[in-house]
Amino acid sequence: MKEFHLWNFIHHHISKNNSVILTAVVDHEDGSPGKEGFKMAVSASGDYMGSVGGGVMEYDLIKRSEELLRSKAHVNLIEKIYHSKKKNVAKSGLICSGSQTNFTFSLDKNDIKLVKSIRDYIAEYKTGKLCFSDKGIKIIKNKKNNLTYVFSFRNDDDWDYEETIGLKNYLYVIGGGHVGIAVSKLMSELDFHVTVYDDRKDLMGLKNNIFVNKIITGKFSDLGKHVTEGNQTYIVIVTKSMISDKESLLQVINKNVRYIGIMGTKVKIKKIFNETVKAGVRKELLKKVHAPIGIDISSDTPEEIAVSIAAEIIKLKNS
Repeated sequence: MKEFHLWNFIHHHISKNNSVILTAVVDHEDGSPGKEGFKMAVSASGDYMGSVGGGVMEYDLIKRSEELLRSKAHVNLIEKIYHSKKKNVAKSGLICSGSQTNFTFSLDKNDIKLVKSIRDYIAEYKTGKLCFSDKGIKIIKNKKNNLTYVFSFRNDDDWDYEETIGLKNYLYVIGGGHVGIAVSKLMSELDFHVTVYDDRKDLMGLKNNIFVNKIITGKFSDLGKHVTEGNQTYIVIVTKSMISDKESLLQVINKNVRYIGIMGTKVKIKKIFNETVKAGVRKELLKKVHAPIGIDISSDTPEEIAVSIAAEIIKLKNS
């Protein structure tokens, strides 16, 4: 939960009377390393957390934040910087092309209630809108469950930005074996809420999987009732057999989810698909299944397979 850690960092420092400069990317053009949602916080104590794109740009922004903190002035800035050597534009120091618009704002002990509210929304997965504008920062309730970034700029003194916070990316790993463990570990580090499902209560790998948020044991034919639908849901089928793979697929194929993938050879996948169609599933539905699962990197070990799966999911999530 990188977003939680950043706001917790801010809360920790301002509660100790250390002011913080927050820099957030609110807009970008192609080529920019910094994108909407990227944030960095610099404390008066000299600590910092997060990133808005890296490189010399970020180094300079940290130094500028430190200068602003020393000045003790209240800060609310909007600035568009260009990653190029063009003349007569504000340069970032990078030359990767594109541009990004950064919001820079100072936070102190008077903002503890606001920062705590933002942090708690994220920690408790309460969906809300984080709003930046020429007037400052606020948070409002929002029941939408899709990630959005909206930036409207009229001039330096009249602009606003909104992003959805408190969303949870659900990953269901169907199968608690070696690949399931490797996928759980990697995806938990990528801020996914990981649930592992298997029908083997005595599976040692299931009991010892410390990377999951939830473990469910039950029949694969009952899988469907445990899956939360939505655009934030991803399903990875890596069970112990072709039969349980097919049962799992039948349970989720009609679900409204972002991703379904099945591990196996092309021959195995073809057999599963054929049997799924015989069971009454329309062929068109199978087009949304990523099979064989993962990006082709000639993966072999469970850890390499997990990397290929994670890469495919992240590519889809960020598209």
